Amino acid sequence: MDENMNNNTSKTIQELNDENFQRLLGPTIFLIVMLIIGIPGNLTVLIIYGRKYTKSVYRTIVWNLAIADQIFCTVGIPFNIARVVHYYSFQGEWTCVVFVVLLYLLLLYSTHLLMLLSIHRFRKICMPLKSQLTVRNVNYWIVACLGISVVLSSPQFALSKFRRIDIGYNLTGTTCAISLSNPSIYHTVFSYGFLSLFVLYTLVLIFIYSMIGRQMYLQTHRRNEMNGNGIRSSISSKMTKIAFAISLVFALSYIPVFVLQTTRKMIAEEELSIGAFSFLKIAERLYVVNHVVNPFIYGIFDNQFKQHFKELVTFNCPIWSSRQSTESTKPSLPKSSTNGSISTTSMDTCESSVSFNEIRENS
Repeated sequence: MDENMNNNTSKTIQELNDENFQRLLGPTIFLIVMLIIGIPGNLTVLIIYGRKYTKSVYRTIVWNLAIADQIFCTVGIPFNIARVVHYYSFQGEWTCVVFVVLLYLLLLYSTHLLMLLSIHRFRKICMPLKSQLTVRNVNYWIVACLGISVVLSSPQFALSKFRRIDIGYNLTGTTCAISLSNPSIYHTVFSYGFLSLFVLYTLVLIFIYSMIGRQMYLQTHRRNEMNGNGIRSSISSKMTKIAFAISLVFALSYIPVFVLQTTRKMIAEEELSIGAFSFLKIAERLYVVNHVVNPFIYGIFDNQFKQHFKELVTFNCPIWSSRQSTESTKPSLPKSSTNGSISTTSMDTCESSVSFNEIRENS
């Protein structure tokens, strides 16, 4: 009997942390990969959009979105890794509360910026004669997005995720969990409220891009085939594709997280295999992807961003110099080269010039 008692008290909290870390090795590797990709990726967006793009509604929203994503990657991902490493020995209740509130704030802020970007594209394409967001007033809307996010995330101060739990072996551990195994009624209401909010946002985004897609389809049948109009249409299409791709990633990465939070009681984690348990824990952290993947979206749909990135990584461009000369260049159509074809240099200049003028007109 005494021997069994000694065996039951032989483990330390650190040993239990190590055992749990092995179970969460897959999710930890996932977070480390996201950290390695996310920080330089969002920093690249901040540099390129900050130095190489002219002021516009689109550029302002994207740049602020990159700030939110960069803060999340710099602070939020290391916090998630620390929670895994110190699973049963997380120190500091207020540290837990502040970081959880910050995560919700960044989540909501980036989401509302995405909604603002999507509404902007909707009004530009489907309601071009109505009043539009402008460079002068877009910052007020961004501040409003931040204010709404602060209000919606503030209840987390009263819903602490810091817990003291009995982990056996006569030991009491302290954890900081984003989702709780046995949530209170207030935690449950808050989780369902967030789930409803994000389902609503997803439905709004589906409606917005359905209308945009329909309008762009109709425009292709009555568009004037002039070069200038073609270039402007191409730029508008590019911005819309980027906004749509960001919205799609948002839905795919965040909705599963809140679904898992609201169905947590239905899942017996202790009965899951290591592979299934790792998959579940990675799914709970899929929201991280939303704050990492945007630089890749810009690179796929924006050739200008891709070119600036190549110049940045090959040191072919003084990235800290003033913005492109297109800010002071008058728009001009591409000139034909001596052999009758349009030269690449002329086309690049034309695209930049038209992009500047269209963006200046609040595209």
